[in-house]
Amino acid sequence: MKVIMTVLGLCLAISWLPVTVLAKKVYSPNVKQGEVEFETQSEIFRSKDPAKQGKSKHQFELSYGVTNHWHTGVYVVYEKLPGKSLDYTQAKWANIIQLTEPGQLWLDLGVYAEYIWAAPGLEQPDLLELKVLMEKPFERWKHTLNLVFKQPLWGNETSTELGYAWRSRYKASDTLKPGLEIYGSLGTISNFQPGRQSQLIGPVLEYEMADGIELDFGWLMDTHEGPAYGAFKLNMEFEF
Repeated sequence: MKVIMTVLGLCLAISWLPVTVLAKKVYSPNVKQGEVEFETQSEIFRSKDPAKQGKSKHQFELSYGVTNHWHTGVYVVYEKLPGKSLDYTQAKWANIIQLTEPGQLWLDLGVYAEYIWAAPGLEQPDLLELKVLMEKPFERWKHTLNLVFKQPLWGNETSTELGYAWRSRYKASDTLKPGLEIYGSLGTISNFQPGRQSQLIGPVLEYEMADGIELDFGWLMDTHEGPAYGAFKLNMEFEF
């Protein structure tokens, strides 16, 4: 059954390739040793801006919990600009380092470090992305905050980009976990303007379809453009 569900999930992910954009995920600081994951991250994006409407992006990730404090994985990224075909644009190496044991401190803490290689021919700089991961369980609730720092490694723009991601999730049952997510940009260190940056906010739902197969989906509203604009996200995770 698990193999069948995995194949069906992969087929669904591939079918979404032409219409996905700006994959979103909030990362927990806690990792599991020996866990192998295959994950897809995708979104359908709706915007008033013709340059964004129809833009697409899709990520595939294969990762592994090497120890009970280190989880590592590789991504491949494909993007589709409006009116153009789907192209490979990036590869990523991502790592989560768990800094505290769950419940050891008031907050569970970790660090996410990612190196991003731009595809040859795009003339874009490689990037280094760091996230500070914080999580606080409270009864049936779990609140998670990621503080994001993204640094271009060369090129004309070398200032560090700042951002954040927030998730509050409620455990309604072992298989159903509704919540709220917020994603936002804060500008750069040299041009810090959080009020002028785009923010996405909306309800999400995590649903465990079967043992080791999880869907994470929801609607994220663009606070600048209004409730009819934003992104419908769909992330699928397969654990082995």
